[in-house]
This record gives sequence, structure tokens and C-alpha cells, in this order.
Amino acid sequence: MWLFLWYCSIKYLKPGDEPEGYFSSLDKSPFMKYYPILLLVLVVFGILSTGCTQPSNTGPVPPVVPAATRSAPEPKTPAPAAAATDTPLQVVTILHRVSEVRNFKDSELLFTLQVPVEWSVSTYRMFNPPGYEGIGYQTDLVKDEVFYIQTYAISRSQDQAFRDRFRKWSPAPVETTVTINDITYDRFESTATDKTSVAYVVRKSSANERGYASVLVFSADNSDRFQKEDFEKIAASFRYFPAQSASTLPGDEIPRTNG
Repeated sequence: MWLFLWYCSIKYLKPGDEPEGYFSSLDKSPFMKYYPILLLVLVVFGILSTGCTQPSNTGPVPPVVPAATRSAPEPKTPAPAAAATDTPLQVVTILHRVSEVRNFKDSELLFTLQVPVEWSVSTYRMFNPPGYEGIGYQTDLVKDEVFYIQTYAISRSQDQAFRDRFRKWSPAPVETTVTINDITYDRFESTATDKTSVAYVVRKSSANERGYASVLVFSADNSDRFQKEDFEKIAASFRYFPAQSASTLPGDEIPRTNG
């Protein structure tokens, strides 16, 4: 570059401006003989240098995209196990046969009750055991003492004798007091493996107008799920009536037998 400036300074000097002996000394210099060649070499070198130099990339630098962060896979919710197929339960329908009932009455002992129409009901007079006071009757509703009623003339000791007898049942009975149809009972219930025994003892205060009191006793078979329930309904139908109503009270008279 300095050679180029020097050349220009020489070329554009006006005549008379050069110092004395300036051009004469230049013409005699070996450098001046070859400066056109050198100038050409410099020009070519500059062109080549310019062509090989790449312009710097001044464009916007693309942002660095961070590598995608791989999130941990969410735990898979286990599929619910198939519900076990239960074997359908067999539904057993138990039919409870309900019989028609009919009214029975005893016009001498002044009581009435309702029993199934197919039952054969009868009353007989009991023989008094030693020490027994008064007259006693037994009304059989179901034979073999499955369900019966004993009626007796009230005395100071007879009702207590029944209570003492039922308290000796095994298993020991549950004793309660109930009132049904204005009659107060001492109730005893003893449940064994095969049967349930129940007794209703009428209190003296609930005896009828002729001085009779009763005790109702039954033994229900536990294998028959409805028998105890049916017997309880029959016991609940028992009631006393006044003597003056005996002839007009509806119901069949209970027959007397010899026992």
C-alpha cells in the first residue's frame, strides 16, 4: 500500500514543483525500472486476498434449543381385576300354610279361643292328686301334651305350684309378665335344641267370675319355623267371658270326654 501512495505522489507532481534533481535520481534508480511490475503483483495479490476472505457471519445467532427433558413415565394404573363371579345363591321359598280358624268355647269354665279348623279339641276332668285342692280340667288342643290348657279353681297354692314346676325346666326358662285380653300371666319360655317350651300361668287376680284360673302350655318343634308363631297366636286368642254371655257368644262348645 505504501508503494501505491508513493507512486501517486510522484505521478501527480506538477512540473516545477519537484525538487531539483528529483526525477533524474528516480530515473536512475533500479526500483523505478520495475515498479509497474511490482504494482501489478500487488494489485493481483490484493484481489486474491479479497476473494479468499469470507465475510464474517454477522446474522442473528439462532437460539440454543435445550434438549428436551424426558419426564419419567407416569405409573400405569393397574387394570381392576375382574370381579369373581359368585355362584348365584339359590333362593328357597318357604310357604307358611295358614289354616282357617274356628271359635271354641267352654260355657262352664267361661273361656273361649280360636284354633285351626282341622284340630280336634276336647276337655276332660282331671283326677286330683294327693294334696290337690279343688277341681281341675284339661283341654287338649294338640294330643300328647303338645298344646293343652289346664283350668282349676283358684287356691292359695295351686298357681304357685305351676310356677315352681316350670322354673325347673331345663334349660332354665326366661320368666316375664304379660297381659293379653285383660288377663295377666306369668310367662315362662325354655328353648332346647329340638323344642321350645312355653307356659302362661294366669294370676289369681285375673281369674274369671266363677273363680277359675288357667295355665296354657305348649311345646313347639324347632324344626318347624312357624309352629311356635302359630301356637302363640292361639294362646293370644284365649280370653274369659261373663257367664251371662255364654249362650250368645259365637263358637262351638268344646266336647267333654273321659280323658
